[in-house]
Amino acid sequence: MDKFKHHLDKLLLALVFVILSASTIAWTLADRTPPAWDPADHVSAGYDYYRELARFDLAGFARALFVEPRYYAPLAHLVTAVAFLIFGASRLTALTVNLISLAVILASVSWIWRMLYSGVGCKFGKDEGRTVKDESGCDTVDSSFIPHPSSFQDPRPLTAFYPGVVAALLANCYHFTAWLMHDAFLDYPLTAMVTAGFAFLIRAGDFRNLRYALMFGATAGLGLLTKQTFPFFFVLPAIYVTARVLASRDRRAIINLALAGALALAVAALWYGPHLDDVLAIYRVNREAAINENEAPLYSFVSNVYYAYGLISFQMQLPLGLLFVCGLCYSLARRRKESIMLYLWLISGIASFTLIANKEMRYTVPVLPAAALISVCWLGRSRQKEKVKSKKSRNHFCLLPFTFFLDKGRAVMKPIAVSAIVVWAFVSFFNAQWPGEGNGYSIEMPRFRWMVFYRNYYGLDHRPLASDWGVPGIIRAVVEDRNRNPHASANRAAQSRAPTPQETVSPPTHTGQMNNEDARPVLGVVVNLPFLNPSNVALYARLMAEDRAAPPIIKVDWLVAESVRDRMESCEYLLVRTGLDRADWVAPIEKYVENLIQANPDKFKKIAAFPIPLEQAEAVIYRCVE
Repeated sequence: MDKFKHHLDKLLLALVFVILSASTIAWTLADRTPPAWDPADHVSAGYDYYRELARFDLAGFARALFVEPRYYAPLAHLVTAVAFLIFGASRLTALTVNLISLAVILASVSWIWRMLYSGVGCKFGKDEGRTVKDESGCDTVDSSFIPHPSSFQDPRPLTAFYPGVVAALLANCYHFTAWLMHDAFLDYPLTAMVTAGFAFLIRAGDFRNLRYALMFGATAGLGLLTKQTFPFFFVLPAIYVTARVLASRDRRAIINLALAGALALAVAALWYGPHLDDVLAIYRVNREAAINENEAPLYSFVSNVYYAYGLISFQMQLPLGLLFVCGLCYSLARRRKESIMLYLWLISGIASFTLIANKEMRYTVPVLPAAALISVCWLGRSRQKEKVKSKKSRNHFCLLPFTFFLDKGRAVMKPIAVSAIVVWAFVSFFNAQWPGEGNGYSIEMPRFRWMVFYRNYYGLDHRPLASDWGVPGIIRAVVEDRNRNPHASANRAAQSRAPTPQETVSPPTHTGQMNNEDARPVLGVVVNLPFLNPSNVALYARLMAEDRAAPPIIKVDWLVAESVRDRMESCEYLLVRTGLDRADWVAPIEKYVENLIQANPDKFKKIAAFPIPLEQAEAVIYRCVE
C-alpha cells in the first residue's frame, strides 16, 4: 500500500494522459476539415522525410534535410516521419508528435512543482543542494539549487505531490493548449521542449550538477530544432543563471555552463548551419506580414498589452486567468524565491514577442506551464515549523479557538478548491475540443473582450466538422481528367520556378527526384482560405497516394500572390472559388484570375465544381487549354 501511495502521482498523470489523448484522437478521427496552412505544411514536410527513409535513400534524406530550402526547424517533422514509417501516413499518425509532447509536458510540470513547491524534507549531499533562510527564519530550499526528487523524504506523498498533477493538468487544459493538441502547429511541441528545458535547468542547480547541465544543453539544442523561437523564453533566465554562476566563482559550475552552451549550439548547428539564409528569409516574411495584416504599431498601447491581455483572456479564459492572478499574488507574498525562475520564464516569453511587430496569440503558448505552476503554488505545504506555531499558540492562548477553526477550515476548503479547479480544467479542455454551437459568454469592455466561457473564436478551435471542403474530390477530379485527357505537362513543369518565401513556406510538390513523377498533372491553387489552400491540397496529394511512401499524386503550385502570375503558364489546371463578390476577403490574385477566365473562356475549360461551406460559393477546377 505504501508503494502504491508513493507512485500515486504517476498513476494520476497517466490517467490524465489517457483522458486527454483519447479525446484528441477521437476529435481527429471525427473531423474531416483539412488542416490550415501551417499544420498542413508541417505534416507535408514530415511526409517528405518519411519518403526518403522508407526507400532507405540516405542521400535523398540528407539532401531533404540539409540542402533543400526549409524554413522551419525539422525535429517535429522528423518525429512525424518516424511515426509514418511505423504506423503509416495519415492525419491520425501525424498526431504522434503531439501525444509525445503531452507526455513531456505532464511529466515536466509535475517534476518542476515537486522541485519548487513540495516543501518536504530533503537529504542533501555536498553536491545535491543547499538550504537558506526565508523571511520567517525557517529553512527552505534555494530556488535555483534543487535536489533530485529521489531525495525527497515524504510520509504523505499524495498530499505533497498531487498539486503537481493539478498544475500539469492545468497546463494542458487551457483553451489554447487544448485545441493546439489536435493540430500540427509547432507551438505545442515547442511548449513541451521549453517546459522540459526549464525542468533540467532548475534541476542543474546553478550548473553544479554536470549530468543535468548536459541534459539541459541537449534539450536546449533539440528545442532550437523544434522551432526558432525557443530561445525567446530563456533570455532572462539565461542572464539570471549565468550571473549567479559567475558570481559564485565556482570553476566547476562555470565549466558545466560552458559545456551545456556548447552542446546546445552544436546540436542546433547541424541544421541551422546550412539553413541560416532560410531562417532569416522567413523572419523577413513575418516582419512584412505585420505591415500587410495592419498590426498595431510597435510600442503602442495595444501592441504592448497584446500578449499580457491574451494570456488571461484568450489563452486561459477568465476563470483560470483569475486563478493565475491569485496564485501570482500569493507567490509574490510567500513564494518569491521558489518562483523566481517561473517569473523570468513568463516575462521573457511575453516581453520577447511583444518587441516583435507580427503578433500571433499562439507564439506565447509555451509560457502557460509556468502560469499553471504559479496558479497552484498555494497548494504547497507550509514552511512554518511546528515549534514556531506552538510558541505563537502559547503566547496567544486566547486565539487558540480561532486558530483551530482556521486550520480545520483550510483542511476542508483545500480539497474543495482542488476539486473545483480540476473540474473546471476539464470543462475548459472539452469546451476547446468539443465546443457547442455559438460563442458562449464573455464580458465586453470598450477596449477588451474578456472570455469567460467562450468558444469558436479563434477559427481553429472548432468542433469536429463534416465538410472536407472538397479537397479529396478536387485531387481525384484532376487525376481522372488527366487520365482521360493526357497533356504534355512535363514541359510545363520544367518551366516552373521554385516559390520564394514571400509566396509560400510550404514544401514544394513539383521538385521530385523520380523519373515517373514528371508525368503528374500540375494544379495551380489560387484560392487561399484557412481550410482550402495550396498547403492542404498539397498535403492530401501526398496522403492520397496509393502506394506506401509514394510521391504526391499531383503537383501543386502556390498561386496566391501577385508576384506569381508568371507561374500560371506552367500549370495545367487552376483551382479557384466562386462568390468573390460576396466574400469577406478576396486576394488581388483571385480577382485577376477570375477576370482572366471570364475574358478567355476558350482557354479555360471547367471540369469540376465542389460546394464549400461559404455563401453561394464553390471550388472550381479549370483545365488550361493550349
